[in-house]
Amino acid sequence: MKIGFVGLGRMGSAMVQNLSEHKHSVVVYNRSKGPAKKLSNGKNIFASDSLEDMVSKLPSNERKIIWLMVTAGKVVDKIMFSLIPLLNKGDIIIDGGNSFYKDSIRRNKTLKKKGIYFFDCGTSGGIEGARHGACMMIGGEKKIFRTIEPLFKSMCVENGSGYMGKSGGGHFVKMVHNGIEYGMMGSINEGFLALEKYEKKFDFDLKEVSKVYANGSIVEGRLMGWLWDSFRREKYLRSISCEVPRGETEKEMRKLERLSEMKILQEARLMRKRTRKLGRCGRLIAAMRNQFGGHAVKTRR
Repeated sequence: MKIGFVGLGRMGSAMVQNLSEHKHSVVVYNRSKGPAKKLSNGKNIFASDSLEDMVSKLPSNERKIIWLMVTAGKVVDKIMFSLIPLLNKGDIIIDGGNSFYKDSIRRNKTLKKKGIYFFDCGTSGGIEGARHGACMMIGGEKKIFRTIEPLFKSMCVENGSGYMGKSGGGHFVKMVHNGIEYGMMGSINEGFLALEKYEKKFDFDLKEVSKVYANGSIVEGRLMGWLWDSFRREKYLRSISCEVPRGETEKEMRKLERLSEMKILQEARLMRKRTRKLGRCGRLIAAMRNQFGGHAVKTRR
């Protein structure tokens, strides 16, 4: 397939390289031109100077597919409304960012009036997943989804993509995924604070603990693997402050707490908040977020 791709941040750039390796052609656009020029290879990744230029470089005799990988919120709306006059009935816009599911439902209604299909795609797996095989949860028109399903499958690990029902379903499922992720990272951080408290009493090494937890235990997984990697990187954890910087999804998590009883999520979110005011240490949460998503950390003073 040949698609247009808007947004070349950490995740977007990795996804474009993934698409390229799976023999898709990608016309890329970014507000600042540097990332597009850097990715362009003259074979199947082509830079564009504007949204108009990007759309013009897509096949005129086929359904156009535009993938948005930009910050959730007003930016998505701004780009979407700029694209509408450039597209035809039957064309497709995919929002692969962390948009709130109600915004996705609204956007679908707007585009449906124009005859343009909209898909909300929750994307998980961090930068590593975006580059080598992600996990995607997609909502939208089922009949049309089947025609573009190979695009999602090629970008994901085996069984890592799936249809999540009507418009908004993809981002709703991803929102709940984010809530689970908050709880898991909070639990890991809490557990290691307990270990740290008794580290001298038993004379164990937290790096060794993280290694064992990350290999064969019930709690092994990608988060624990990233934590083990954090312990192995010389001076890495010592350079990170206890504060967990405010993330893009925190407002969304508060909304999720009102939609369903999620007390573990609430406590995990408040744990992050306490690191900013009350001295609760969230260093390991900050490290894991930095490892999988490249999220900023605050350095120790």
